[in-house]
Amino acid sequence: MRDDDRLPASDAPLNPALKSGIETSVDTERTTPAPIETASAKEGEGEGWPVIWLVVVVSCVALTVYLLL
Repeated sequence: MRDDDRLPASDAPLNPALKSGIETSVDTERTTPAPIETASAKEGEGEGWPVIWLVVVVSCVALTVYLLL
């Protein structure tokens, strides 16, 4: 690398091998739906996770207290 090819220290990337580039080919003919329109969830799906995390936390606290005493 020649000295005149170097960027100033403030503009130099952390890894010189990773240079930023601009995507030159953009398909403007095709549109895709918004992510919210393609998301799917069933009624009540995932409602059990807070209970599971509560059991895990209480178990870990109880085990910690047991091992400290």
